[in-house]
Amino acid sequence: MRKQFVVFSTVFLSFAANAQDETAVKKEVRKEIADKFAVARVFDVQYQQYLPSDYDAKLFGRDYESGEIQNRMKLRVAANIPFLRKPRWTLTSSFNYKYESFELADVSNRQDASIPVYSKTMDFHYLSAAVSFTYFARLFKKPFIYNFSVIADGTEKDVQRLKGLFAATLVLKKTERTTMTAGVIGLLDPASVVPVLPVFTLEHRFENSPWTFDFILPQRLLFKRPVFENGRLSLGTELGSEGFYVALNQPGLARVYDFRQLELRSGITYEHKLHKSVIATFKGGIANVFNSRLTERGKSTNDYIYNTTQDGTGYFSVGVSFNPFK
Repeated sequence: MRKQFVVFSTVFLSFAANAQDETAVKKEVRKEIADKFAVARVFDVQYQQYLPSDYDAKLFGRDYESGEIQNRMKLRVAANIPFLRKPRWTLTSSFNYKYESFELADVSNRQDASIPVYSKTMDFHYLSAAVSFTYFARLFKKPFIYNFSVIADGTEKDVQRLKGLFAATLVLKKTERTTMTAGVIGLLDPASVVPVLPVFTLEHRFENSPWTFDFILPQRLLFKRPVFENGRLSLGTELGSEGFYVALNQPGLARVYDFRQLELRSGITYEHKLHKSVIATFKGGIANVFNSRLTERGKSTNDYIYNTTQDGTGYFSVGVSFNPFK
């Protein structure tokens, strides 16, 4: 959920600069956020599958185990429902559920050679809910949007943490083919390594070309174009943040830990409008994990006890979403 709200905040003003009043701004914001991010639509379901990859793990900085992630999959369901709208502000509720499964094979313990090689399957459930307050204003005669979100997340058994996020964004440039914005995001989360994050977006449609350059720092770099009658193709790289909570029952360790992983996904995305409000999505390419850590709940991710390194691997995902904004 943290990733979802960060992504929302980076694009709040990227597309509203031509609107003449707050109501028009709100409509443009809702439309374009939902257009760019499937997870921001009223309802979204995604299934993601990874190909096998090798991994090595360390525990407290020492070699711990190595093996193969033979099968890894995710199923995600998201809903976003605006429940109170006024001319200058909106309240939105968001819900997210994710099921993630790992099948490990040929796992060898690198601290105790007497332990035989083994295989195991691990399943995790992650749930989150949020309420987001968005205020529409103007600064230097340009649309300026503030957002504050309160986020609770946890497992299917317990709520684990409560977090907050504040964001503000301003349009720097808006022409027929180019939109540029800048802003800032503040994370009210003691586990965050970077509590304040600058944001920059640039969208540019090339002259006499169907291609559009779509850049959001620090989340994506894409080249997009329409294809067929109701399709859109995107090529490029996106930064993904994944995580879930892990309950442990071992002496000397905390009861609950927070697993966080950052990965770059490079490849293609194809979206096809099945109906005026229903969009099917396919993604495929290469996923490279560059940060994978287990940290005590509520502690900074720099204070991790367990981390892994993984080989790059192929992945694909399919999804369907409902998007009523036009």
